[in-house]
Amino acid sequence: MKLIVLFFISMTLYAGSMQRCQSYVQEVRKAHSSQFGVDYPYQYGVGQLVQESGCRNVISYDGVGSEGLPQITYRLWQKPLKAKGVNSIKAIPDQLKAQAIIMKSVYKPKYGLWVTYQVYNGGGLVIKEINRAGGENWVKARENCKRGQSCFTYPSGKKECVSNCEINYDYSVQVYKYGEKYASIRSSKFRYW
Repeated sequence: MKLIVLFFISMTLYAGSMQRCQSYVQEVRKAHSSQFGVDYPYQYGVGQLVQESGCRNVISYDGVGSEGLPQITYRLWQKPLKAKGVNSIKAIPDQLKAQAIIMKSVYKPKYGLWVTYQVYNGGGLVIKEINRAGGENWVKARENCKRGQSCFTYPSGKKECVSNCEINYDYSVQVYKYGEKYASIRSSKFRYW
């Protein structure tokens, strides 16, 4: 019975985030098109918002000050974002523009988009993991992941620690899964896997 209740709660939360995110689809498309061109599969940018915040304008429990729909740590990205005209990420249109700018800055054309999303989420270590694996292969790169843990303390006082490998490698899978719900743009220039 407990499992059924948990499943129902998670499906209800997921449905709510899908509805919230739907209202941002066109803004995400516009922001990503301005950085990558019109053939960019923007649906993964929407999937990223689902993964990051459930499309809620919140401050994260990550301890580093990530905020907004795309969970950006502005103090880390302030200089390149200001250079592109994003002086704040308090407003949602600025958050979505910043998301696209950051994605463009970490984009690695020789790799699939899954790598770019993982770099956005967990930094450039994924490139080292791919190199150790002998090539771009999600499974082999995951097997070569050697990272520590991240611990989060919630307002309730509950503390949770999770493997950084699990966080980062699940991230690209979730972004793909969620993104597929919003569009089906395919581009040979921007392959995901």
